[in-house]
Amino acid sequence: MSQARATQGARSLLALGILAATLSLVVPGGGTAYGQTPLPTPPPGPAAPVLTPIPVQGATAPAATPKGVRRQVGSIATSSALGRSGAIVVDPADMSVLLDVDASRPMVPGSVVKLTTAVSALTYLGPQARLATTVVATEGTQITLVGGGDATLSMRGGVAGQASLADLAKQVAAQVQAGPVDLRYDDSLFTGPRLGPQWGRDYPAVGVAAPVTALMVDQGRVRPGAVSRVQDPAKDAARKFRRLLQANGVQVTSLARGAAPANATEIARVESAPVASLVERMLTDSDNDLAEALAHLAGAAGGFKASFAGGAKAGAKALADLGIDSAGLRLADGSGVSTANRIAASTLAGVLVQVARGTTPDLAPIASGLPVAGFTGTLADRFTGPNEAAAGYVRAKTGTLTGVTSLAGMVPDASGRMLVFALLANDIPSIDRARALGDEFAAGLAACGCS
Repeated sequence: MSQARATQGARSLLALGILAATLSLVVPGGGTAYGQTPLPTPPPGPAAPVLTPIPVQGATAPAATPKGVRRQVGSIATSSALGRSGAIVVDPADMSVLLDVDASRPMVPGSVVKLTTAVSALTYLGPQARLATTVVATEGTQITLVGGGDATLSMRGGVAGQASLADLAKQVAAQVQAGPVDLRYDDSLFTGPRLGPQWGRDYPAVGVAAPVTALMVDQGRVRPGAVSRVQDPAKDAARKFRRLLQANGVQVTSLARGAAPANATEIARVESAPVASLVERMLTDSDNDLAEALAHLAGAAGGFKASFAGGAKAGAKALADLGIDSAGLRLADGSGVSTANRIAASTLAGVLVQVARGTTPDLAPIASGLPVAGFTGTLADRFTGPNEAAAGYVRAKTGTLTGVTSLAGMVPDASGRMLVFALLANDIPSIDRARALGDEFAAGLAACGCS
């Protein structure tokens, strides 16, 4: 490694520590289980917050100016290689808009729409909530495996905070001894279609996302490490649970889908990591399965339904309650897979301004979950070559669909003053070229001495 590269790496790692500290990225832990009991009706949404200037990172440093920012990145935002684009740069310390290129135009966003899912999940579920997968029993021989919407439930566990189907089976075996039992499985928490609007029917098979159900294990993969997903994740999870029960000495005489009886008693439970951690994982890895589960759950907790439509309504309401301008917003799913989604760059910037300013502490996991340029998640292999100097400084959510690329996040400029940005591009001729321009845009802001 060259001396210059080593120096840059150390500078980037230092930047990560500075950014985390200045944004106060505190992820709450603990809390009660979520998913087994009926979802409560939330109280009326709060009034829109009054946004007055407050200290954010570098707020005392020289402020960038619109002229300086336009000179630095304006030509990138209007490049023909971005097709139809929308771009915005905001200084969250004083709320000044430093660049606006059709920022209010609703665009197909791709996975940056997960930012709205993060807002609704943290708002309506709460950062400390955990998703429960349970087993309930009646006085007879029937037991029911009940899905609580945990898209991170795994067969054997192994990741800190990850619920394990094997642990659940051991708990049941300790309760029912050798059985015999009639096993039912209940995935009724989620309603409506299992594939989102304008999703291809082949999406599960090619690994874009599993059919969205309240009960799945290992994200419905056909085998460990596979990309393809099964057509019925709930049935697949129940069959695997039956095998685990049998391996623990429990005789299972039948298996069928069915709602848990109202008078059943809980005999076993495993819980996910807190929602704050789930949101971080969703954003860092751009996890479509986790995004759809959180959106469905937020839909129900927000007073709607645990469905694609309910999740969309919850996302829109969460933004409205925060006072974020969402004119032209159209949400079809929680992951951004659907090309029916529409959102403006200005709306995404509104979310990130709230996060950067810390006006809504529950949204802090959004900042800590954003991929870090050159280091984590969907930005781990980006910001190389001419944009390498911005590695470790840019934190941003990515988005890519056919003909679509997007990048929305935050970055300290050359003086250390935090900037929020969003860049969306539709009808692009080349994904690779447009993505490189997105990186160049963010890197330009990192290098900007734009006062």
